Amino acid sequence: MKKLILTLVAAAAIGALVAGFALAQEKGKASEQPMFSPEEMAAWQKASTPGLHHKHLAELAGAWKAVCTMWMKPGAEPETAEIKVVCESLFGGRYLLEKSEGMMMGMPFEGMSLNGYDNLKGKHTTAWIDNMGTGTMYAEGTCSDSCTVNTQYAVQTDPMTGKDAKVKMVNRTIDKNTRVFEYYMVGDDGSEFKTMEITYTRM
Repeated sequence: MKKLILTLVAAAAIGALVAGFALAQEKGKASEQPMFSPEEMAAWQKASTPGLHHKHLAELAGAWKAVCTMWMKPGAEPETAEIKVVCESLFGGRYLLEKSEGMMMGMPFEGMSLNGYDNLKGKHTTAWIDNMGTGTMYAEGTCSDSCTVNTQYAVQTDPMTGKDAKVKMVNRTIDKNTRVFEYYMVGDDGSEFKTMEITYTRM
């Protein structure tokens, strides 16, 4: 009986070793299989490869002097401010980080935006934050064929009313050393009121 038990134990151990070896072989074969098909890899590469729109963004890298003109309400006298803007191309030209610093309305001002072009959506995108609020504004839109005019729309919360308000932002490239930014409030009836215009000159 003792010999029979030993024989059964030995057989079970050998069986376990054989099964483990077979499982290891199967795992090895599975690991040799590609994670994505060639078609999936091609789609991934297309989505992640910088293109012409990213090239236009990268060309904005550098330091700029920005003169800002603001209107508090239609017909009001504008206020002006001068700020310094530094743009940095990120991740192989896929994004543009823009940092602004200066005085605005008599107070120290800091702002930052992350700009990009989403290959999958076919749209330009902007995420903006500054020290005059605690929210993040996200905008997206399209540009002209030559990408000299980039128009984006966003929804922001009006701090005076607490309600959402639609805004329109237009970036115009005049030449490699000059660009103009326009900021509009858009009414429910589609009317537009330009509250800000910034002229950028490369330093």
